[in-house]
Parts: sequence; structure tokens; C-alpha cells
Amino acid sequence: MELNKNFIEWACSLSGCEGGNLKADYWVCGIEWGYNNKAGNQNEYYKVELPKEIANGRYNPLKKYPWNDSLTYPYGRNVAKLYSAIIGDEVRNYKKIVENCNGSEIFRMNLYPIAFNNTNDQLWKEYDLEGITGFEEKCLFKTWCFLNRFPAISRLVSQDYHPKVIIGTGISYLTDFFACFASNIGINATIKSGKVRDDSITRSFYWAKLTERTILAVIPFFSGQYGLNSDALIQETGSRIRELIA
Repeated sequence: MELNKNFIEWACSLSGCEGGNLKADYWVCGIEWGYNNKAGNQNEYYKVELPKEIANGRYNPLKKYPWNDSLTYPYGRNVAKLYSAIIGDEVRNYKKIVENCNGSEIFRMNLYPIAFNNTNDQLWKEYDLEGITGFEEKCLFKTWCFLNRFPAISRLVSQDYHPKVIIGTGISYLTDFFACFASNIGINATIKSGKVRDDSITRSFYWAKLTERTILAVIPFFSGQYGLNSDALIQETGSRIRELIA
């Protein structure tokens, strides 16, 4: 199936992003929307909302990050905690900090633009995403994103916007994050690793300088057995990121 122009424009724009200020110093990037972060019925999203969004072509995300709405979800609360630590405050104060935010402080995006409630590739077949996107399997869609969407996003970083730090959440997607943000830059810098600790618990994170101004830091996901699953780990991770961009 040949890809239509609207799909290409949609997928190579900032589709799948929650929005915020593209000129902000801090960008936070997830993997893909968890479906629970999308309003409405799943069938309606795949059969009505997603096809309509693709048909509109280029996607323009919200210009303000919806801090208050994001606190409804665990990921959003943890982003607020991490932001609090990065700006030099305590994670326990995240609600008070968000109250004083206006939505221009960060930009929130995802590597991939389609929402799923889990990473099971069978959902691609279940919701007939071949008919919507033109790709028979999700792995083909993701490969296309590597070759087309990621370079478009990388150009935004290297040519149009210059955040101080891009934070990728999920070290199992380390390759995806670097392919996305460095594919149009051609960095020669070594990817470095660091560790954060909470008592006997240790977590690794990875970072590299993409440009003179921009650092990419890939940190563990916030939840799960091996994630940043304590306020202490989030606090130290935010402090280490603060040090990197100082």
C-alpha cells in the first residue's frame, strides 16, 4: 500500500506530542502515548480520531504544556517531580511548583505518534492499523519512523530549536532516542553513562552532547521493577541532569 501525502506530513511532524513550548530549555520525550492518556473510547480513537488527525496532515501540538491535566496520570506526576529536581527544588514540592507554572517551561513529546495501552504488537492487527497507516505490521511502521520521522525531529533540534536538555524516558529505547535526536546531527561524541542510587538500589542513565547547547539524557522509565520508582531516585536523577546542563 502506497503511503499518502497526509500520512507522511502527519508522521513527520510533532504528532503524538502533548505540547508545550518548543523554545523551552527542557524537552521530555516518552516512547508513545499510553492509551490511558487519551480521552474517549479506544475504538473511537482508532476508527475516528486517528484517521481524522492523519487526514489533516501536519500536526501542531498545544503551545502550552497542560501541567494540571498531566498530574492526573502517574507519568505526568513524575515529570513534574523530575522538573522540580532539575530546577533545584525538592520533588515533594511538585504540586506547589506546578501551580506557579504557565505551560511554557517544557515541551513534552513522544518518539512514536500512535497511542497504545500496552506494547503488544498484536494491537496493530486488532485495530486495523494497516488500513489506517499503510503498514502491515508495527515493526515496519517503526522502521519507517527511524528513516523518516526521526530525521525530521532531529532537524528541529539542530536547526530550529535548541533545548538545553532532551530527556528520554526508557533506557531500553536508548537506540531509538539517539536515532531520533541525533540522526541529522552526526555526533561523534561518546555516549557516557552515570548512576543514581537510593540506598542499595542503583539505576543507570546515559547522555551525550548533541550540539554546543543541547544534551540528550536517557533515563530509566519512572515505573516498573527497574525504573525510577522512588522519589529519592527521581530527585537524584534531576540533580544529575541539573549538573550536566550547568
